[in-house]
Amino acid sequence: MTKYYFSFVVFQFILIQKYADAQNAGHQTFLSLNFPTSSNVASLGGQNLATWNKESAYFFQNPATLDVRNNNSFFFNYTPLSGKIKNSVAGFSHSFKKLGNFGLGIQFLDYGVFENTDENGYDLGETFYGKDFTLTAGYSNKLTEKINYGASLKYVYSTIENYKADGFAMDAGLVFQDTTKGITAGIVIKNAGVVIKDFTETSASKLPFDLQAAISKKLIHTPFTLFLNVHDLNQFDIRYPKVESQQQLIVDSTQLKEKKYTLDKIARHANLGLQIDAGKIFRIDIGYNHQRRQELAFDIRKSLAGFSFGFQLTVKKINFGYSYSVYNISGGQNNLSMSFSINDFAGVRKM
Repeated sequence: MTKYYFSFVVFQFILIQKYADAQNAGHQTFLSLNFPTSSNVASLGGQNLATWNKESAYFFQNPATLDVRNNNSFFFNYTPLSGKIKNSVAGFSHSFKKLGNFGLGIQFLDYGVFENTDENGYDLGETFYGKDFTLTAGYSNKLTEKINYGASLKYVYSTIENYKADGFAMDAGLVFQDTTKGITAGIVIKNAGVVIKDFTETSASKLPFDLQAAISKKLIHTPFTLFLNVHDLNQFDIRYPKVESQQQLIVDSTQLKEKKYTLDKIARHANLGLQIDAGKIFRIDIGYNHQRRQELAFDIRKSLAGFSFGFQLTVKKINFGYSYSVYNISGGQNNLSMSFSINDFAGVRKM
């Protein structure tokens, strides 16, 4: 029965997205839905669908990762961005013996306070603010002994001055794990849904729909785990249009041929990661995001743009994580995370 139910849910998601794509062309909004929700996710390039363990933060990435192993688990993440912009995430998961696994999370993106000016830049003596809010409820259960399926529903709300927008987004995913071979793989349909109310009558906002997949391989008898995450599989060319206009001289000044950028187009879909388990309480993460490097690096000096680094330290059964993602030579993004399970402090059983 569960197999047919999951197939039905995925089918409904695809129908919803087909409907959304059929609307008039617009721009994506609610981009906070794409923000990393933990330092580990950020340190591996921005996505991580191929981790399935006792930490519940990954259900924001793939709802199928909700599991009895992360029963009664809490997580928190804080990301200070440019200026006074701050992104905060908190969540909790619980497993019921007969019903399955449930997760609840909130995300709050605060853009800060702005001064209101006229078209000439004169201060009008007024201020306004911008905020995004997301409430996520997820569910998962076993499809087989090695496969979980899951789905989540998200209510998203955004406001800037007197303009407001909201909508519903849904995720559906699968996760597979073979511990004997050290392989974990996941696939997820993300942010399929509709905008209920737009900022204005003429706005044409769209949710940031995405199709992602990932695989990780633990190298047996070593502390290393390799990660490959791919995103935007629903769209091949995810570069900015301005790159399309560039020309390359191949014969002489009378013969010009447009560059295809095929390899670059493919590489922009992939995030690479390496995890090093330096003991039971300490872990190091390294990631690379090619799309971020191509879009944010300065041509004069690309430096480590696109790379990210992080670690996790467990102290008295509480996991503390930190990551830094390099945008360009002018700076990057920090992430701070904390997670723990009530079960580690008391003998709490699954209900």
